[in-house]
Amino acid sequence: MKKSILIFVLFFIAGQLFAQTDSISVLNKYCIPHIKGIPIGKGFSIDYENQPNYSIETIDKTGLFGDSKTEIKTNTRLKIKAKIPILNKPYLTILGGLKYSFEEYHFQNNSGKNPLYTGLEDKGLKTIGTDLLIIKPTKSKNYWLLRIKADFNGDYDGNFVQSEYLKFSISPAWGRKVSDNFTYALGLSYNYRFGSPLILPIISFNKNLNTKWDIESILPVFVKVRYKYNDGLHWINTIDLDGASYKINSLDSSLPGYSNIHLHRSDIRFTTRIEKKLTGWFWLAADLGLNQNLVYNVTNSNRARNEVLFENNLKTGFLFNFSIFISPHLKY
Repeated sequence: MKKSILIFVLFFIAGQLFAQTDSISVLNKYCIPHIKGIPIGKGFSIDYENQPNYSIETIDKTGLFGDSKTEIKTNTRLKIKAKIPILNKPYLTILGGLKYSFEEYHFQNNSGKNPLYTGLEDKGLKTIGTDLLIIKPTKSKNYWLLRIKADFNGDYDGNFVQSEYLKFSISPAWGRKVSDNFTYALGLSYNYRFGSPLILPIISFNKNLNTKWDIESILPVFVKVRYKYNDGLHWINTIDLDGASYKINSLDSSLPGYSNIHLHRSDIRFTTRIEKKLTGWFWLAADLGLNQNLVYNVTNSNRARNEVLFENNLKTGFLFNFSIFISPHLKY
């Protein structure tokens, strides 16, 4: 009931935003939300990430298995994303998106320890999702945004289109383009960045500091500082918050008394990235960074702090990422 009320309120807010008319015609043309020099984004991308050799300590809240500790030899993620332009007009832009993610864990000497380790190693964590981004410029300096996401997260093998796997997020916002070098936006976001569903205020600002340096941010989600050596070579330093919640089936046989088992993850990441244009729209990128875990709990709930079964402490680890992507040229 609470979730239904929340969704209704957010849609009502978004509806009020889009219902605004262009009564102020300060400009003769529609506002362009982008600032000069910011890349238009990735039309298609494939990412491979590896986080090797870090430890996990597990506190067993069920009392069935005891506390345990082991090493994660490798934690790999394969992510594939695609953006689909649905409508691209001066007065309205609509972009669709598709996403697939597969995450694997390999533990060192995990036999006889916590069934969580065996379950994660036997079955990878999957995400199949879609999203919709709507940008409504006005004939003033203002614009409106609405992003809706639906992800199916879990260790499923077959049919994933089930409500128990569905994780829904929505983010309406109002933005203002101050100049060709500075824009900001204010809004709300209902998401799982902290491992549990939360409503968060969001503040976004994009600013060119000079012809080489710029800042791109959506707080508290990420901050990027970009250095453009030239049009085909970028250096990007990022702090970002990453999180998700997964429905877990692999523990059902070990924990028969629980029917709503979820794994909740939240991390803060510090990365440095080099992007190099290969040819035309094709780019190659490499990341190096640190991953600091904030939450990694297994619960009998869709929330990270309720009915905790296994409370985990993951040590800070290095991460490596390689990416190939397509980025269309932005005609400003």
